[in-house]
Amino acid sequence: MLESTEDLKTALQWAADLLAEKNAAKFYISEENFVRAYKQNGAFSFIVKGEPFYGQLYGEGAYFDERCTNVATASFKPDSIGALKQGVGFQLWEAATTDSGVRIELLTNIEEINLILSEHAPDSSVRPGDSEEIFWGGVRNDSGELASLAALVKWQSGFHVLSSVVTRAQDRGKGYATKLSKAMTAHAYSLGIREVGLGVRSENLAAQRAYEKAGFKKLADFTHYFQE
Repeated sequence: MLESTEDLKTALQWAADLLAEKNAAKFYISEENFVRAYKQNGAFSFIVKGEPFYGQLYGEGAYFDERCTNVATASFKPDSIGALKQGVGFQLWEAATTDSGVRIELLTNIEEINLILSEHAPDSSVRPGDSEEIFWGGVRNDSGELASLAALVKWQSGFHVLSSVVTRAQDRGKGYATKLSKAMTAHAYSLGIREVGLGVRSENLAAQRAYEKAGFKKLADFTHYFQE
């Protein structure tokens, strides 16, 4: 039996009950953007405002709201999702913050940050000055050069996320991404933030191994669909 709700608290409770420790939905649902949620036979889905509607589906048989022009399905590929085209897959990971003893260098040099992002991660979603920005942090290599950096941002949902995570091409495979992740979450802990999420492309296995070493766990592996 299909049930639906436009009540935010009910939607968040459905997500918590149905998804349990794999609840990635909580990061995406906020009071500002929530439209409607659905549940049936243990499956959960929701839509939020965006292009004009963005949706996520959890579990086979989850209801697909055809108003969506941008959809992500968690850990399954539906037989049909309208005329939407399959895009790049992505994952959402989460970690409880702790004082790991690894310290971050807080970055304030906007030119230095933008230079690395432009050269090594030009499609980064967050840049210095973003309204959701909490802080930028980085780690340096043995030569004193900035090897890896990221921003901590606060989404509309109230959850904090590592964003624009990048390691210079010449410094990859040397453990800097793991060190950066540990240091970023440690500083978040010092600010009273107790959990942090991050997104990564599904094919980026090296980054996923680094995040796992840093204490992150995967919440969902999404297949992305969009309208051209």
